[in-house]
Amino acid sequence: MVAIISINGTAPAVQPLRDSFAKTESDLLSSSSGRSSETGTAIRYLVRKNICKLNLKFKGTIAEIKAVEALVSAFTQTVVFVDGGDTKTKTMYPGDRSYSDNGFTAELSVNLIEV
Repeated sequence: MVAIISINGTAPAVQPLRDSFAKTESDLLSSSSGRSSETGTAIRYLVRKNICKLNLKFKGTIAEIKAVEALVSAFTQTVVFVDGGDTKTKTMYPGDRSYSDNGFTAELSVNLIEV
């Protein structure tokens, strides 16, 4: 299964693990959003809707994972990915990256968040 088609025009050396490719969408609310102190009801002031976040985990040889890490470490990147059979293109930035290796294989976990 191809989940990530390209990052900044380059296909990743390995694809994310099947059970570690998750997409989350969230809404960005104004800092004035919250609960009314009088009624306790939620007051939402929407700034932007459906901001995409990809939760990814890659596993492969150390060289493959280092190549993927270099792709996702850019300040921002254009990510082309498959979403429910459709191809989406988003400008994203990386969250924290977690890297581990055992001398033979390596793993990289990263969240890519829409700008």
